[in-house]
Amino acid sequence: MIISPVTYDYYEISFILIVAAFSIPISRKASMVYIPVLIVMGLIFGPLLGFINHSFAIYMLSSFATIGVGMLGLVIILYYESHNFSPRILKKYFTKIAALDTIGMVVTAVGAGIFFSLLTGAPFIVGFIFGSIISPTDPASLIPTFKKLNIRDDISGTLIGESLFNDPLGIILLSLGIGILAPNVSYSSFFTLLTSHVGLIMGFGSFLILEIAIPAAIGIALGFAIIFLNKYFNFESLLVALTLGIVLFEFTSLEALGITPFPAIISTGAIIGNYSDKSIFWNRETNFNENLSFMAQSIIFILLGSILTRTQIFNYIVLGFVISLIVIFLIRPIAVFISIGLANMGKNVIKFDNRTKAFMSLVGPRGVVPVVLSTVPFVIGEANHIQILIEYGTIIYASVSFVVLISIILQTVYVPYVGKLLLGERKY
Repeated sequence: MIISPVTYDYYEISFILIVAAFSIPISRKASMVYIPVLIVMGLIFGPLLGFINHSFAIYMLSSFATIGVGMLGLVIILYYESHNFSPRILKKYFTKIAALDTIGMVVTAVGAGIFFSLLTGAPFIVGFIFGSIISPTDPASLIPTFKKLNIRDDISGTLIGESLFNDPLGIILLSLGIGILAPNVSYSSFFTLLTSHVGLIMGFGSFLILEIAIPAAIGIALGFAIIFLNKYFNFESLLVALTLGIVLFEFTSLEALGITPFPAIISTGAIIGNYSDKSIFWNRETNFNENLSFMAQSIIFILLGSILTRTQIFNYIVLGFVISLIVIFLIRPIAVFISIGLANMGKNVIKFDNRTKAFMSLVGPRGVVPVVLSTVPFVIGEANHIQILIEYGTIIYASVSFVVLISIILQTVYVPYVGKLLLGERKY
């Protein structure tokens, strides 16, 4: 019997869903969070056994339905998880979150870029592109870990707030790197246009406002609009369809305009989570999106474990481990101590002590957004015949994959022990 490629794809999708289901009992028996289990299962059934094809994993993660399961899943995950994000926490720790999402990310991009260039011989601007890609942290990895450990609200709120809002700046930094290296490519054309008229600093600031403040305002308005519409029409069980439809509309419309949609999606989820009347239908909406978010995480992390080939693992394993350890144990701590240290300098602010800063510096897993962005340099290089991006594009992609895999696996394993050591028993 001849199996068509489409049928084979559906076999692989069904296999991924079945494998995902086993992550819960396995993680329960191993007394650990499920994310490392999903990644390891992806590695076993992907590059090691070949049940999940490498090209299929890349297609599903980055290109399925033109945007990829990675980006679509991230929309669902961020929308649900922002239900639980308190505006009170954002207001109380705004300066620290803002410092981590600006100063901390610039330090990460520059620091990681320097070491990438030293280790690979690439020009610094290529290293900066790599550093920009791995600068965002991942809420999909942080939130399940914090829920299991009952991390203090001030620490978890700051770190989750950082991870929820740092994706746009990662995209901005990548646009800056691409714009400097290849100013004529379409990926960074709008950013290049801004900087050419108002200068680099003003252009960077204007682009940041456009990418964060404007979509956040749209998301807030749509969140309150959904609540108002439901009070007037009472959508009952189809409230799920309304909210998911509007969130997907936000994503599609802002993406079409070249604006990152994540601040809008996060804002809509936070408004609904904090200001809805918590009726039975809102509870159903929350439960539905929780299950959908969990399934999206499961698929994404299995695919993350499957995207590397055995050849890439063999060729880049040493570089991948070295750059991962540098990012986790050197660059991240430097970025956190500098940014939180500066945020602590203001008057009448809640200050984090050195133990808290040390804990935060060791928690910052990378995830879906870096993986999705990691293919951008090579794709741009091939489309525009830019030899330097073609040459280093595969190295960037493989190195980012290792940073994501190793940071998630290591940090979900050692965070409980680091929490007890630095924050005290039952106080973290």
